[in-house]
Amino acid sequence: MTAPMILTVPPTETAPPLTLRPWRDADVPAIVAAHGDEVMRRWLMRPIGDADEARAWLADVVAGWADGTLLSWAVEEDGVVVGHFVVKAADPPATLATGVGYWTVAQARGRGIASRCVETATQWLFGEQDLLPADEIELLHTVGNEGSCRVAQKCGYELASVLPPLPPEFPEEGHRHVRRRPAAA
Repeated sequence: MTAPMILTVPPTETAPPLTLRPWRDADVPAIVAAHGDEVMRRWLMRPIGDADEARAWLADVVAGWADGTLLSWAVEEDGVVVGHFVVKAADPPATLATGVGYWTVAQARGRGIASRCVETATQWLFGEQDLLPADEIELLHTVGNEGSCRVAQKCGYELASVLPPLPPEFPEEGHRHVRRRPAAA
């Protein structure tokens, strides 16, 4: 069983630190509110419409931590939930790489929050931790999601391939961006 943990994203010259902390039941209203944003819903695989769906999602989050396959955090800035970040274990043969994913609430977009989280998690995954050792990390998004494409590029994830649609779960083409562990010096 994997115990939920906290990651800290350092501050920048213009932004406060971020805390990636385990989701809690008290976050249900914030989850529902975030998923009410139509722009965000456009890109989600599992949109949440109400408190019951949010609680079901939280149950899946707890199960993911328990089996170590899906490490999911609330992203907090100054005590307010501004996003979600997840690290997904490789699942051969579907995927051979550890994956990262995220969303940010409408009010927090365009401030570098997703990029900062991706970079912090990338360094953690390539670091000394042994929870999810990774030599390659993938970042997947729908082709039209320009914001996610910019995050991938900003964080040094190269476009590795364009993925064909796989309806119903993935009805549109996707981008697979990859970042590999740096070679030992």
